Amino acid sequence: MSDVVFQRLLNAIPSLRPVQLAELAAAVKARLAATSAPALAPAQVPALEPAGTDPEPLAPAGTTIATIEARFAGAPQCPHCTSASIKKWGSANALKRYRCKACKATFVVPKARFQRNALTGTPLAQLHRRELWDRHAGALLDGISLRKAAARLAIDLTTSFRWRHRFLEAIKSMQPKTLQGTVEADETYFLHSRKGSRDLGRPARKRGGKASKRGLSDEQVPVLIARDRDKATADRILDDRSERSIAGLLGPLVSDGSVLVSDGARAYRAFADKARIPHVGLVLSRGERTWGIYHVQNVNAYTSRLKRWMRRFNGVATKYLDSYLGWHRMNDREGNTLTANRIFIAAMG
Repeated sequence: MSDVVFQRLLNAIPSLRPVQLAELAAAVKARLAATSAPALAPAQVPALEPAGTDPEPLAPAGTTIATIEARFAGAPQCPHCTSASIKKWGSANALKRYRCKACKATFVVPKARFQRNALTGTPLAQLHRRELWDRHAGALLDGISLRKAAARLAIDLTTSFRWRHRFLEAIKSMQPKTLQGTVEADETYFLHSRKGSRDLGRPARKRGGKASKRGLSDEQVPVLIARDRDKATADRILDDRSERSIAGLLGPLVSDGSVLVSDGARAYRAFADKARIPHVGLVLSRGERTWGIYHVQNVNAYTSRLKRWMRRFNGVATKYLDSYLGWHRMNDREGNTLTANRIFIAAMG
């Protein structure tokens, strides 16, 4: 890192929020531990990835443990009597140990039986092998398949599947509370999939294949996407294209004073009339792409990126579609600033 970039980092520290300071402290601690550890001889390095798997930028060792401990330090509590009166009590197996002043019990935060401190109530509670969580978050960062993630971490495919959906459990619900200004809305469609199900109720098809019917049908799952000009994005799987379904997403989202821009579907116009907000309906079949400064190019570009990103998975089971929508929202929102540790913090909820 150049001196100029380092000075910018130092200058930004006073503006960081407490959670960002805790994350920075955990990353620095992990980096110091990694650089001070003795290097392994080539023969000692474990071959965790079979030949041909994608290379992975490894997260610093211990980042997960440091993050959990930093989270616990923000709201310490004894797992036995819930007292907040605790103190440091040495270490055990390189992990910080604590003693409760009230009940005199000692405990180590990241141990599974003491997850009531930092992880209880989160989607990651009772998951094991935390030493691999950094690498799993890195697999999510890279957007690789379940099989590639399992090979990279040398874990079973079912473990890779379970970890992915536990990590995405909190992330899928992270949506903006309001959209403001010019709000563009449009639907996109995904092929209904029962991928992984033993009872399809129909002949099996090639994964990521095409519907047997042209146009809209019960083989397609509609997803409504709404996005404002500040790039805040919300989406929801719809039951249908009715006003009720569309209002279910847009009603709580679109703030007063906003302008809704959509295609010419009647459901959008009906919602806008009830919500008493201006509505610009572009009839795309007539070649109406813009009306003054209003268009739907912002939301359409997002949809194009989403579709392109989803193709790598060769079809996603419909029951897990909302998890993948949330995963992509996070990727698009964070951009190049997204890191494995930020994914892990988001997964804790």
